[in-house]
Amino acid sequence: MISARLLEREAGLAEARAALDRLRAGTGGALCLLGPAGVGKTSLLDAALATAGDLRVLRAAAGELEAHAPYGVVRQLFGRVLAGMAPAALDGLDGIAHGAARAAVDLVLHRGAPVGDPSVMLNSLYWLLDGLTADGPLVLSIDDAHWADEASLLFCRHLLSRADELPVLLVVAARDILPERRSPALAALVAGAPRLDLAPLSVDGVRSCLADLGHAQISDELAAACTDVTGGNPFLVVALADLLGTTDVRSLVPRTVVDTVVQRLTALGTAEQALARAVAVLDTAPLRIAAELADLTPEKAGIAADRLRDAGLFSTDSRTGFRHALLRSAVLAATAAAGRDDLHRRAARALADLPDGLHVAAGHLLEVEGIGDPWAADVLRTAARSALADGAPQAAVDLLRRAVAEPPAAVDLPGFLVELGTAELHVGDPASITTLERAGRGVTDPVLRAHCALALATAYHVGGFYERTVPILTEVLEALGPEHGDLVLVVEAALVAAALCVPGRVDEARQRLAAHGRLAGVTPGERLLLIHQASVANATVAPISEAGELARRAIGDGATPEQVASPFEWTIARIHLACAGEYDAVADLCAQGLDLAAREGSVPLYAAASVTRGWAHLWAGRLDDSATDFTEALRHADLVPGGQLVRLMAAAGQAEALLARGRLAEAAAAVESVPEEVAADRTNATGIHLLRSRGLVRAAAGDHEAALVSLRQCGARLQELDMDSPTWCGWRAPAVESLWALGRVDEARALAADELAVAELKGAAGVLGQALRIAGEVAGADGIALLERSVAVLDGSQARLQEARSRVALGSALRRTGRRVEGREQLRAGRELAHRLGATVLTERATTELALAGGRAGRIEVTGVAALTSAERRVCELASAGLRNRDIAQRLFVTTKTVEVHLSRAYRKLGVGRDGLGPLLSSDDGS
Repeated sequence: MISARLLEREAGLAEARAALDRLRAGTGGALCLLGPAGVGKTSLLDAALATAGDLRVLRAAAGELEAHAPYGVVRQLFGRVLAGMAPAALDGLDGIAHGAARAAVDLVLHRGAPVGDPSVMLNSLYWLLDGLTADGPLVLSIDDAHWADEASLLFCRHLLSRADELPVLLVVAARDILPERRSPALAALVAGAPRLDLAPLSVDGVRSCLADLGHAQISDELAAACTDVTGGNPFLVVALADLLGTTDVRSLVPRTVVDTVVQRLTALGTAEQALARAVAVLDTAPLRIAAELADLTPEKAGIAADRLRDAGLFSTDSRTGFRHALLRSAVLAATAAAGRDDLHRRAARALADLPDGLHVAAGHLLEVEGIGDPWAADVLRTAARSALADGAPQAAVDLLRRAVAEPPAAVDLPGFLVELGTAELHVGDPASITTLERAGRGVTDPVLRAHCALALATAYHVGGFYERTVPILTEVLEALGPEHGDLVLVVEAALVAAALCVPGRVDEARQRLAAHGRLAGVTPGERLLLIHQASVANATVAPISEAGELARRAIGDGATPEQVASPFEWTIARIHLACAGEYDAVADLCAQGLDLAAREGSVPLYAAASVTRGWAHLWAGRLDDSATDFTEALRHADLVPGGQLVRLMAAAGQAEALLARGRLAEAAAAVESVPEEVAADRTNATGIHLLRSRGLVRAAAGDHEAALVSLRQCGARLQELDMDSPTWCGWRAPAVESLWALGRVDEARALAADELAVAELKGAAGVLGQALRIAGEVAGADGIALLERSVAVLDGSQARLQEARSRVALGSALRRTGRRVEGREQLRAGRELAHRLGATVLTERATTELALAGGRAGRIEVTGVAALTSAERRVCELASAGLRNRDIAQRLFVTTKTVEVHLSRAYRKLGVGRDGLGPLLSSDDGS
């Protein structure tokens, strides 16, 4: 008999009901119910959800053996509702699977191709929820979340971080296990969600519970004893109620309460005992599987299950399972270890061939030690590959570690280790290095050895150990021949990439690249080598046009195989093209990348394309556009493999854009958001850009001594890697300005001359125009000539912000020498251009100089499309093309609510509705 009354949970129920009320009002959120086993988490969860009323509730309950079944809980949550949808509502043009949600729908319904990228699935699941909430708020209920698979928990954590965006209430019940025993995703979920800790029952609560179970007349002494024995745990109180009058309560401890209940098995027959052990091992499975494991016919298993229910061990509902997890655990503990392992192995074989049985079978194998069974190793490996394909690399790591421990046959072990090391690399586990090093020692096949070395190179690069990569890849490359095709070039490209980052190895890498001459870029290996050739051309004094031409060949038609989950090569090729001054072309290429990211739901590609376009916009002077792109990249960096690189590049660019707009505090916050160890990493060439941005921020704050420290560190790091190019990272120009501000005139002029000499060799309009301006500003009598040449170089180029700066500098110099009429002409042109670009600081300086030159600084009106922010304009352009708000949101990786806000603001600024956007946008010249 079980007490139906929920005792001493009034406060918890009130909190849950308040969350449900907020959900009815359209506000999402989360609630985490925590407590030890048996404290009544499930009962409280059921009671709270019973008050949900008209709210839709999607439920899931995790099982102990399902922790390594990727997205098992997600499939429980959404499977029934999706399977019950009409085809048109599911897959029609306006169906829920339309657009970004399709990958999630395919995952839940076991259809379609796997995605492999965890960020794609997280994004797709978000849009699945967005579609489901179109019919009203949703409650997502997950019981026993301590057993949930990591991929599902990561989705819950992702949902928690966006709780204010959807009318969804996430309610999670989990055991309050020690923090160090929680999985990373569960720990993050518990830390981030409002938590409700379930306390044990008081003596009065225990008395009330026992009274509900027929023991109304117990003494105060016995009630206190029952509380001591059970610790106030409701399940143990219920179990103890069955023992009152048959044993001395004071002789028991909590553990023996459960054991005493389980002892009832000994009074039952062998069939009941065998079935109880089988079900304890299976956790959840059809009765016929349990019968097979217990060596019973289905008929005899059914009779035994009924007797176990009568004995209070099995649940009274229709499923075959224990009344409580504590009873199951006790039966498992009472089963001999050898017998338990045998049952797990037999269960794995019985379940492996069932639909959706692969991961459950693998879960059973995870419970036992290896015995060198090739079948078990293969099942674990197959399950790991499936997990990787579903975008659950952590599950793959756990499965492959167990497969390696089986172990497989000696001849197969290196292949298993390569897969394990690669999976560990996906999740950022430092153990990948040890695993791949071990694999490399056992691999003899040159192709597998090459793939192992490539993975190990990536692992070394993540840790900054470029110097370790060079000898390994050199040895592997020597073992490959013409019969291995493009793999030879791919390995050599990885070798070159490592050597370019190791002082003392740079010349060797450059010689390798030079030996290839002119590559066509028709294979992945050729494209990778072309990218590195472009890097060398950009980083040295070679004309920047060479880097641009090499980058164009590497990029090809823009749809190259380098568009992968961590698209570093995709980004760097386009950065080189931007360094060559082709900002508009790069913006167009990035728009293609963003379109591809939207079609595939790829957050890494979206972040990469955003940060790349951000730099192209910044160098072109489109400050509002660049700030929007950098903000988008930073917003998604945490979902990107190697996201620290995205964060570093975006933060550096964001700081420069903010400085030009006069937002010093925000710029300082941007550069300080990246950990110091990343900026200080001498093997990370990208960190050089952050050092430069920090120098700019410190100079803008008036601390020119500190600015020079950062900028000279930047120069020293470049020198270590034999790089000296203002198109790669121009540190001298801002250093000249700080030296000038400190009154160190001779040093400023000498450094300006050095910068101009290198800029002349590079031939990039933006960099050369800047170098001429800086040299002109610190020069004596020849200053105006240099400034005039600067304006001439920049006039007609895509470097519009540099042009505005040079015109303002020239106008100011002309004013100071008495040529005020000519000065006013340049100042007006520079001021108008600076204003159009959003360069607030430069606009203010031009206004002041124009007044000193005797000119009228009329107010520049901003109306029409020009009044829109970059983000608002992007939304309007898509809306005018006929996209729905939800489609726009998916394309821009923002919420539907954000789209609605942007459109509302745009309508007010433009004085039109949705139908009027097209004519206004098409009539605007985009300037």
